[in-house]
Amino acid sequence: MHDYGGPGMPMVFVHGTGLCSRMWEPVIERLPIDRIRPLGVDLRGHGSTSTPSDVRFFDHRMVADLCAVIDHVGIKDGAVAAHSMGAATSMLATLARPSAFGRVWAYEPIIFPTDGPHSEGLAQMVAATRKRRRDFPNRQTVIDRYGSRFPLDELDPACLATYVQHGFTDQEDGSVRLACDPELEARAFEDFLQDGWGRLADMTTPVRVAYGGRMLDRAGELAPRVAEQLPNHSVDCFESSAHFGPFGELDHAARSITQWCIDRIGL
Repeated sequence: MHDYGGPGMPMVFVHGTGLCSRMWEPVIERLPIDRIRPLGVDLRGHGSTSTPSDVRFFDHRMVADLCAVIDHVGIKDGAVAAHSMGAATSMLATLARPSAFGRVWAYEPIIFPTDGPHSEGLAQMVAATRKRRRDFPNRQTVIDRYGSRFPLDELDPACLATYVQHGFTDQEDGSVRLACDPELEARAFEDFLQDGWGRLADMTTPVRVAYGGRMLDRAGELAPRVAEQLPNHSVDCFESSAHFGPFGELDHAARSITQWCIDRIGL
């Protein structure tokens, strides 16, 4: 957990698969910081965590990681802004800790039907993730590579730099390595998505489901359908973005999070 301090409402920020919570920092800088206490959470296998090689990423275990932070800090009537797998984890956490969050801001939560046409392509995604390059000679090489290739070319330079700084670890020979090993990232895709879809109707906490208008993958295509299953929701489309919208359209993300989470909880 990265505790940025502050006098206001506890507000948790959670990352997507293979990423880290500190890449939210350029968005946090655009929020009314005097009204919140930002808390970045690195889930197991990601960011600053220490992770055994046999770790698993089933939904309830990811929720347990987030609940450990909720319980440690004593969060009540706070808010959470999260991306992808972290967004799904945050939504599921509202069922385990109903009083923790008064609002959830979720960008393209990975909550899919586990059968039918929307389950196709998972095997290909897992196989591609396992082939992801793990080691680079230095961070600038990573920035040059990621910044020029889909899908991370969508990231604002500040978010890309923050991810490369904190999502990689320094090696003894001067090279850098992904903090989330590609094998663990692939396992996260395999393990997650166990029971989220069937529980959407039970999520009474207000959720804003944000999504990219370009809809280049299943997460974007299904986000409006996820919202429709929720009893209390709103939607926000990032028209020019795909899956990494909040890290590309920083001002849009900050406005949406402020309006939905910070202004609405009465601060």
